[in-house]
Amino acid sequence: MKKISVFAGNDCFKERQKHYFGLAYQTGKLLAENKFITVTGAGTGLMEEVSRGAFEAGGETMGIGLDFGGRVQSKYVKTIEIFKNLGPRQEKLITLADAYIALPGGVGTFFEIYNILGLKRLGEIPKDMPLILISDYFSMIQETLEKMMEEGFLEKSASSLYTIVNTPEEAMEILKEQI
Repeated sequence: MKKISVFAGNDCFKERQKHYFGLAYQTGKLLAENKFITVTGAGTGLMEEVSRGAFEAGGETMGIGLDFGGRVQSKYVKTIEIFKNLGPRQEKLITLADAYIALPGGVGTFFEIYNILGLKRLGEIPKDMPLILISDYFSMIQETLEKMMEEGFLEKSASSLYTIVNTPEEAMEILKEQI
């Protein structure tokens, strides 16, 4: 079974939880239904909703957690590996995966996205390995990368290193086609 690392935020404003948590839950559910192993950062918030969706759909769930200051780990991951430092944890999330999905999140999620883009550019991970960003939330990343291309800091071909979709269903179609 192929492993999909899903990057997502710990939490969001309460008034946005229904939307973002629903998006995360549906992503996890569809990963399980399509026989993918769901890998998350094992945290709360959107990460936990991805794991819960996969878990409740009978899928395999893995957590690559971070232990700091009493951090709560998701109860929906069937297996978990805990790291004390962010760097080794990020490396594990990246090297373990056959493809990547990003859901809305904060600095950590953006760090993971840009890290994967950098590794793909350098050929340290295959350029054709899917990196799928779900939601128009990520239009800001596309705008930033386009600005980098306009200014000559990034080659035009970098736009082929990721895909932005609106729904988890669209993401599943890409995964089924490409891995």
